[in-house]
Amino acid sequence: MAELNLKSDRAASLTGVSILVILPGTCAMLVSLWLTGFGGVAPKLVLIGFWGIWVFPAVFRARLKGDGLVAGLLLCGLIAVVGAGDGDSDEKLRLIGNLLILPLGLVCGICLGRECLHVMVPALAVYLPVASVFQATHEGWRLNHPFLFLGLFVLACVMARPARGVIGVISGIAVLLSQTRIAVLALVIVLLGRGRFSHAMTWLLGIPVLLGAIVMAAIWLPRLLMTHGSGRLAFWKMFWDDWLQADTVQQWLGFGAGSVEAVLQRLPSAAAFGALHNDHFRILFETGLIGIILWVMGWGMLIWLARGSRVAVCILASVAVTMVTDNTLSYGHYLICCGMAAGIAMRENADARQ
Repeated sequence: MAELNLKSDRAASLTGVSILVILPGTCAMLVSLWLTGFGGVAPKLVLIGFWGIWVFPAVFRARLKGDGLVAGLLLCGLIAVVGAGDGDSDEKLRLIGNLLILPLGLVCGICLGRECLHVMVPALAVYLPVASVFQATHEGWRLNHPFLFLGLFVLACVMARPARGVIGVISGIAVLLSQTRIAVLALVIVLLGRGRFSHAMTWLLGIPVLLGAIVMAAIWLPRLLMTHGSGRLAFWKMFWDDWLQADTVQQWLGFGAGSVEAVLQRLPSAAAFGALHNDHFRILFETGLIGIILWVMGWGMLIWLARGSRVAVCILASVAVTMVTDNTLSYGHYLICCGMAAGIAMRENADARQ
């Protein structure tokens, strides 16, 4: 498999990285997590700025070829479509930043390996217990920050034992307590990547545990089994009709970055809805057929590059699934955690083959 040729850069990039990255990195990640409460692009600027500094030299020296070159060109093509389309400059920069975070995490995982965990895991472990609360909704009590807990769970999946088990169990339970259906589904998909289906104990013990978990969820976490769309279907249909009725240019190039939020802000009934809750559809609406073609090809190329590692494939697939019913593109910390975990899994699989 043709990938980024980073072999010669890995040793250099890891020299002294533990000392130089862990303390300032943890502080920077805590700042970025704290800034999420204020909204805006500041948290993502911290993520991109800090991690970009550490991996830029390796990427700059790397030789892109084959599949890696194709993946890079697809990303650049999508960014070019966003930049050339309609929309305010601020909205374009926001969307471009969102598009960069998952690939950035992937490169960090490949270049820095488990060194990434020494920064992200402590930051999440400090922030989540302080910022997490149970919120009362019309559907019962729910734990907030489901995608931050999911990001911690994904990172735990590529950690060494016994930390993997302890952090994985705690963060997994937290995701369940959030009663966020798409987050729980993503957790299950990631677990499929970690499962050892050739082992008898997986079937003898795993199936009864799974059935027991389903029964307990049905009793104590009823929201997980609800099938309503929270109003999503009506808004998706409205945007779909708008796209179908648009002229040919808008269908191919989209309505521009930020157009989804602009439409929703004009609708009083959509004030609580906030966003489209479907990133794939959002890409179609804002960047048109050209953008969605590049988007789908980009996801296909990511899965292709990760095909040697079942864990990495399942992590990336879980992110794509969450984008069907949520605004995952705006969850920068979750995306970078998934990218890092997938990159680490890809790196360790490549190293095991050497």
